[in-house]
Amino acid sequence: MIGEHTSHIPVFDGVDPVTLCTPEAERAVELYSVGLGFTVTSQRLWPADPWRRLWGLADGGDLLVTDLVKDGAHGGGIRVVETPELPVIEGGRLPDVCGPYAWDFYVRDMEHTTERVRSLGWRFRSEPQRYQLFGQHFEVLECMLEGPQGLLHAFVEYIPDRHRCVLGSVPEADVSEVIALVVVVPEVASPLRVMVDGLGADVAMDERFTGPEVERLLDLPVGSSFRMTLMRGPSRRSARFELLESLIGNEGVDGDFPHVIAPMPVVDFDQAVDQVVAQGMTVLERAGTPGSRFARVRLAPGVELVLAGE
Repeated sequence: MIGEHTSHIPVFDGVDPVTLCTPEAERAVELYSVGLGFTVTSQRLWPADPWRRLWGLADGGDLLVTDLVKDGAHGGGIRVVETPELPVIEGGRLPDVCGPYAWDFYVRDMEHTTERVRSLGWRFRSEPQRYQLFGQHFEVLECMLEGPQGLLHAFVEYIPDRHRCVLGSVPEADVSEVIALVVVVPEVASPLRVMVDGLGADVAMDERFTGPEVERLLDLPVGSSFRMTLMRGPSRRSARFELLESLIGNEGVDGDFPHVIAPMPVVDFDQAVDQVVAQGMTVLERAGTPGSRFARVRLAPGVELVLAGE
């Protein structure tokens, strides 16, 4: 997870593995393995200490943790943590409640993939919508799955000469690794500054999304508009990190949001922590395991990062 880098600053290079704590872990694992073709690499109990503290969970017993990956992918793995004490969160969320909002995937065959996922009992928010991607000169076909714990999962039709993911090297795969973790924030400027100036993230897209196709895609009120900023690292490792500005700005800070942790491996752990603190962030928790150190940082309301280093 931690690789060598020539820079003297810690560099964001993807969220891996995107981590979901859920009381319905078995159903989530079925979606990702049977529905989306991820491979379960391990399923075991992790000790309550330090992981409950590090992940901001209530005191309790050991945690059943399932790790899933896409064979051949460069990052973008999934970790599902069984947490019976958490409430079940229903779908239908709009981007006006701050916190984790969506995971993005590329799919090779939209119709086949959506039929397979529906057969497992999941539902989609809308029919696939085709629109010109903002700031680009090509169209995308996209639909939204109402995923575990109120998380939306964006399915985007794979375009071989545009999209970098495991589908380009594994022809038998029809769904990619997690391409991006999307979080809703009251405003983009502050967390973007932390990611760029503190962790060296590269801004790959910063656009305003609007129009009838986007409204249908997300079931938004007519006339809705929001800013979306996507960040990646030097190797373009999945999952990238996206900030979505709340439809109602600073008012959208309360409400239920899924318990998602964003682990970010960094080369220089101490410097990464120092730099995000220098950007005004608060370290909520520190923990260590043999060979690894971790720090949980609040980036915005409901949005927490776990910096990971040796």
